[in-house]
Amino acid sequence: MLLSFSFQNFLSFKDSARLNLIAGTIKEKPENIYSPYYTDEFKVLKSLGVYGANSSGKTNIVKAFSFMREFVLNSSKESTSTQSINVQPFKLSSDNQNDQSRFEVYFVIESVKYKYGFIVNEKAIEGEWLSQIIKKKEENIFLRARQEFTFDKKFKNEFKSKIDFLSELTRTNSLFLSVLSQFNIGLAQKISTWFSNCIIAHDTDHLALIDFSAKLLEDTKYRKLFNDIIKSSGLGIESVEERISELTSRLNYSKEFLTSIFSDEIKNYSVKTKHNVYDSEHVKKNTIFFDLVENESLGTQKFFGLLGPILMAIKEQKILIIDEIDARLHTLLLQKIIELFNSVEYNPNGAQLIFTSHNTHFLKSKLRRDQMIFVEKDIYGVSQIDSLYNKFPKVRNDASFDKDYLDGKYGAIPLINSQLNLFD
Repeated sequence: MLLSFSFQNFLSFKDSARLNLIAGTIKEKPENIYSPYYTDEFKVLKSLGVYGANSSGKTNIVKAFSFMREFVLNSSKESTSTQSINVQPFKLSSDNQNDQSRFEVYFVIESVKYKYGFIVNEKAIEGEWLSQIIKKKEENIFLRARQEFTFDKKFKNEFKSKIDFLSELTRTNSLFLSVLSQFNIGLAQKISTWFSNCIIAHDTDHLALIDFSAKLLEDTKYRKLFNDIIKSSGLGIESVEERISELTSRLNYSKEFLTSIFSDEIKNYSVKTKHNVYDSEHVKKNTIFFDLVENESLGTQKFFGLLGPILMAIKEQKILIIDEIDARLHTLLLQKIIELFNSVEYNPNGAQLIFTSHNTHFLKSKLRRDQMIFVEKDIYGVSQIDSLYNKFPKVRNDASFDKDYLDGKYGAIPLINSQLNLFD
């Protein structure tokens, strides 16, 4: 479970930015929040919608989390030993060309709250920390300043001399957490698994998404869910089935998507959609199968592809991040996806969805004020984020959020010059 994600000096975000998934004290739409059974200290948002103009920085939030996830999972591998760190700092200010980038997550594993983060530049790790929060008190497990390490006594005593050995083994360009996980230190493995279980999907990944969803169809517990949702979604499709055609490694799969959901070899699935055939009197006479990629619309392909990560996230209490969720999908299909995550019936265990979108329909009907995140970029190319509830706390819960947003009351919209002279 993710409570917050913060980062600084990455792509268009020069200053500190924070996604907060701890629910505010507002009372609207109680079904949209999850109350952990082990505490009454906080409640968690099941979904966040991130809105903003084109090029405002919405996708850069997804990229920031992707970078952190990939670095945690891969920085200790031998193949990266001589590589520079692929961090991308803000580059539109001469004052911070050599500044470091910072990343931190606040999260829950097995009812325990942790904070983990690091400070990094293209050459080395400048700082790294892991702490746990017990009864509102934060206790450090380890702290790192470049190659100097300090440890909690209990943590160090548990593993004795092994911790000192692993800290000496840690390269300047690798995370200590990654090394601990590689050498089977239990807590580090749990945290690495938490990162691995975060699914990230970009709109350009739609063919990989189709393969992943087809892979899930092999599992009988998912097959019925798939077909029930597909049949009830108004696509004119009776059912779907998967057929493995050949092994492949498609070059257009993004690295972060591949590593986030494919744990073994990638298979190229040929997905078939089943349609009814009727005579002139509209009596069903037969059925026919179409190829999903060749014969169905891009919107249908995307909806099918997203179903796999969505159903897996909900059933296994994972975090799903979808960039450009509204691209090629009808508003009512998007509404169905958001309803699944916000539902008490279908998402009782608090799976979480973070999505970027331009579709304002949900601002009024499906999201709380603390679930509406706005991204705005200033004239100097600096992006900033804030929730509607935090930025405009006096906005009432019965306001016309969608209309007011498009009217510019909350910012985060494109400034379009309406006085264009196209024929001069």
